[in-house]
Amino acid sequence: MPSSGGLLKCLLVSPADPITGKARAGPLRRFRNPPPGVRYVHATDRVAIPTSTGQYSFSPLNVGLAAVKFALEHAFPLDYRGASLVHTFFWDIRKFTVPWVHESDQSLGQFLGGYNNIGGLVRKPVTEGYASYLNSRGCKGVITWTKWARRGFLEDGIDPEKVSVIPPPFDPVYDAKPHSGCNVLFLGRDFLRKGGDTVLAAFNRADAPGATLTYVGRAEGKSRRAVSADRRIDYRERPTNKELAEEVWPYVDILVLPTRADAFAMTVAEAMSRGIPVVASSIPPILEIVEHGKSGLLYPRGDVTGFAEGLSRLAGDPALRARMGREALARAKELFNPPAVAEKVLEVYRHA
Repeated sequence: MPSSGGLLKCLLVSPADPITGKARAGPLRRFRNPPPGVRYVHATDRVAIPTSTGQYSFSPLNVGLAAVKFALEHAFPLDYRGASLVHTFFWDIRKFTVPWVHESDQSLGQFLGGYNNIGGLVRKPVTEGYASYLNSRGCKGVITWTKWARRGFLEDGIDPEKVSVIPPPFDPVYDAKPHSGCNVLFLGRDFLRKGGDTVLAAFNRADAPGATLTYVGRAEGKSRRAVSADRRIDYRERPTNKELAEEVWPYVDILVLPTRADAFAMTVAEAMSRGIPVVASSIPPILEIVEHGKSGLLYPRGDVTGFAEGLSRLAGDPALRARMGREALARAKELFNPPAVAEKVLEVYRHA
């Protein structure tokens, strides 16, 4: 680490989000909350895949585009002169002459299996190859966001001594604006994986007179026509971050996320940091964040009846929403406190 008064220069290397084409939220939160004595420089993609094809899937088109992007990115090495440390995100495989730390919200095996249902014949050699990369001498640490993800890295064969659980930082946000009724937010840019179809079915079935739904993301097929025609639904396919911050989040009473596969669910943590109760899927990473019946309500993925009941219960009981919102905010302060999170990252850097 630098001497007193000096700064450690660390290069953050992260890909753009394949759906939005913008910097991904996790790396940005690290960049904006550097540990004491650390100065970050952020490098993101120099080759962009068209966002119209950018889903988290292994279609022939996506695999081909990813291969071309990979070749072009690695044909021109990153300039990390002056950096004492490199911090990479999400499946980077470059090797550096200075120590590096890798970060991902889930293991490669979990991504291949959970997002793409890719089995052992393909998954095993791929994960073993990546484990060899992360176990190499140059990689000094692996950061992931949940205990569930850490187990995935260990199952892939990563040295347990290297893997630390450090979630992204979230500051409490107190920007709620007075409004009437009960506003439900769904924010999921990957329609099927995030459960956009479940949201619409549950909202239609819920006993929640006067409730409205803000649907953020691209609805597909019949669902697209339904959200456009329903006056109770505010359909926003591609709002800017400024629009979300100023026109959406301050008016949210409930976040709903019936995701089928997720490594962390950033929107859940965002809602909790704003004191908003959540109705979400009871998948392992979310179970580590949300306490069912206390800071939110959790149901099995695809359970339309359960999600409808959860929405009805919260929409019809403002006192319950307020209580769960307070619990959600307290939980977010416990898990995602930026100074505490930064100190944990600093410990990884010290080791590196």
